[in-house]
Amino acid sequence: MNKLILLLPILFTCFGITSQQNPVTWKIEYHKDNSLIKYKTSIEYGWHLYAANLPSPDEGPLPTEFNYNDSDKFKLSGAVFESKSIEEFDENFGVDVRYFENSAEFSQKIELTSSEPFPITGTIYYMVCNDQMCIPFEDPFEVMISP
Repeated sequence: MNKLILLLPILFTCFGITSQQNPVTWKIEYHKDNSLIKYKTSIEYGWHLYAANLPSPDEGPLPTEFNYNDSDKFKLSGAVFESKSIEEFDENFGVDVRYFENSAEFSQKIELTSSEPFPITGTIYYMVCNDQMCIPFEDPFEVMISP
């Protein structure tokens, strides 16, 4: 709750700006050989995307989160893995943060419980910032799984 109270001024400032183009694009693929869903990002110059695994998850920026719609055709296996991020103290948030510039990769191992092809759907929640503002985004996704 404290995190939300601290972020409210940033979020209210940004809601009027969210009509601008999203500085992050996602490419999502399923890799059958190791049962991984891979999320690759491209981040526009001057922007950064916060990591899924933040040093102080209850303080500071919103972490990148992958939420999956319920399905009896798969189970998540382990935590989200992410590529190497930049870690530093952020004066604005008052805590150490981890973020990505230019690009990032995330992956989630899954266990299949179906032998038929099916889609996995969900939403990616994340925050991007530049030198002037922070903007939260929610992007729905769908990736086809072919066992």
